[in-house]
Amino acid sequence: MSVHGTIYDVFLSYPLTEKPVAELIERGLQEAGLDVFNPARVESGSSVQDVLWQALAESAAFVVVISREGVTSSSTAVELGAAMAWHKPIFVVSSGNGNTRLPAYLSGYPIYPLSRIEDVAQSIQRSMHALSEAEISLLQDAYHKCKIPTDKLLLEPASLDKLARTFNARSKVTYSGERLVQELLRLRKAGLLPRLNKA
Repeated sequence: MSVHGTIYDVFLSYPLTEKPVAELIERGLQEAGLDVFNPARVESGSSVQDVLWQALAESAAFVVVISREGVTSSSTAVELGAAMAWHKPIFVVSSGNGNTRLPAYLSGYPIYPLSRIEDVAQSIQRSMHALSEAEISLLQDAYHKCKIPTDKLLLEPASLDKLARTFNARSKVTYSGERLVQELLRLRKAGLLPRLNKA
């Protein structure tokens, strides 16, 4: 069952020091038509942790806010780890306008300044819709180069992550690994998935 009857598009994670920036991001994403889960808005009670994890599990994308110094909180790091494990599209937004020092565990993700929150919203929206023909072609190519059958991809997180990173880098759109596997299974059923060469 979804949190309070809502399945969120975005889980917003941030250290308390970045609450004003997070509220601006939340507003920008909502104005773009996305449902945003903000952990600060959870009513206190014994099931707060359950509500947080359910919202994170059900959300389509994960947005993490970092300070100019690259600071994140321990709860943000835990939430980010869960988002990574679930292969959710991850978007890093910086409160600073200049160079932001990223923690090592975020170094593989693009960083967006607050002024580009519309770009983040558009990328999240695209990741929730069907792939275009050009994106399907890029996915077929990435799958062929990956050389891991679709059935095994979900059992091999490193391979799934590599497939997602390869596809996302070439398509300039962020899709989760699970989302790409769903598309691969659909292509396989339609007979449009290239056969992998046996080594």
